[in-house]
Parts: sequence; structure tokens; C-alpha cells
Amino acid sequence: MSAGKTYYSFEMPHQKTTIMLVDDHSVVRAGYRRLLEMQPEFQVVAEAGDGPEACRQYHKHHPNLVIMDLSLPGMGGMEAARRMLSHHPQVRILIFTIHDSSVFAERALRMGVSGYITKSSDPDVLLEAVAQVAAGETYLGPDIAKELALRQIINRSESIGSVYCFPWLR
Repeated sequence: MSAGKTYYSFEMPHQKTTIMLVDDHSVVRAGYRRLLEMQPEFQVVAEAGDGPEACRQYHKHHPNLVIMDLSLPGMGGMEAARRMLSHHPQVRILIFTIHDSSVFAERALRMGVSGYITKSSDPDVLLEAVAQVAAGETYLGPDIAKELALRQIINRSESIGSVYCFPWLR
């Protein structure tokens, strides 16, 4: 830098990722909110405790990202996600649930959700998943990714019959 010259740095203002939390337990939503809002790039703008309320809140707030549980009273999370995606195909939905079966994850991904993690995941996994999904990526928690991969290998080997599969992997 030359003496006597002033250099200005103009930075674009950082836009926060707006998030809606959908879980039927308010104490769980409060914990997610606290964890997410500790990160300067995330802002929780809406919450819902069931599927119909989630659809209404999404329509009202249009958050960048929805974190959705599958086990909700009345309309479940899978149906709420399906409805949101049918009316707003651009919505980014991260399923965050206790259901650790790859069957649920595969169904959700085929429907168009952007990510799937289980509630047994470390908090850092949730934060990473939110960041990746908000950035337009698809995210699978490590446990679900492993189970999906094993299922694909087993299904492929059964269909071609040339690869031996250990019976305990079935």
C-alpha cells in the first residue's frame, strides 16, 4: 500500500439463511433454535408443531430452508414435505428425524427433499447439513449414507447374482 492512499474494501452484506423448524416438541425446537442461532449465518424465522401449521408458516415466511421431523401429529412430515414441494419446488427441506431406516431416507430423497439426518447425529452434523443444504447441495448423515450404500450394493448383487453377499448384511 502506498503512503497517502486510502483503499476501501466494499463487501456485499451477508444475507442470512432463513430457517423454519418443524417438530412436534417445543423443547426440541427451542434447542435447535439455540444451536442454529449461535451461528451468525442462520436465522430461525418460523416454527411449527405439525404438518398443516408447517405448510401455513412456509407460505407466510418463505424461509430458505425447512428442518422437518417425520413424526408429526395429524399430517406427518413426509406428507407436509410433499405438499410444500408440490406448491414450492424450490424449497430446500432437511429431514431431521429419529427414523434411521434408509427406506425413509430413500423415499424422502426421491420425493425431492434436500437432506436427511437422524437425531442421533452430533450437533456439528446438523450444522454441516444445514450449511450444505442451504448452499444447494444434497446432504445425507453418515449413518444413513452408509446404510443406503450397503442397500444399493446388496440389491445390485442380488440382481446380477455374481457378487457374494454376507447373509448378515441382508
